[in-house]
Amino acid sequence: MSLKKNDCFTTCHIAGKREKTKTNELNKQPMQKSSKHTVNQRVGSIVDMLMVGQTRSHIIHYGSESWNVGERQMDKYIAKARKLIEGEIVKNLEYDYAKAIKRYEGLYGRAMEKEDYKLALSVNKEITNLQGLNKVQVEHSGNIEFISNIPE
Repeated sequence: MSLKKNDCFTTCHIAGKREKTKTNELNKQPMQKSSKHTVNQRVGSIVDMLMVGQTRSHIIHYGSESWNVGERQMDKYIAKARKLIEGEIVKNLEYDYAKAIKRYEGLYGRAMEKEDYKLALSVNKEITNLQGLNKVQVEHSGNIEFISNIPE
């Protein structure tokens, strides 16, 4: 928990346990937990910061200054932001693959219409690479063989 100038702590006795809770100095009330909406907004902001390459220390400093949030809480927000980014990538992988193939096929068709065979060959190479048709597989026997995925 990072300490700010106006922060103070109060000791609470709950069910025989002594706990320190962060309180607001002005009215000595425990600080409110952020709403889900607020947390989602903060995580969204952190996603944006991560996408432009901001460092962890910059993000933590920003959270401390802007939201009065400590380092541990910011690390939780950063972890949520990273999972959100990873989830978006995994969910769209099949769509992005199909979109890339369609774009290449369209480009290939236009190249053939204009009789630009050099471009058509280049696009065809990209399609085969994307589909994994040019893979070389290494056998454990020590021999390197070309394995074609094209049905005979």
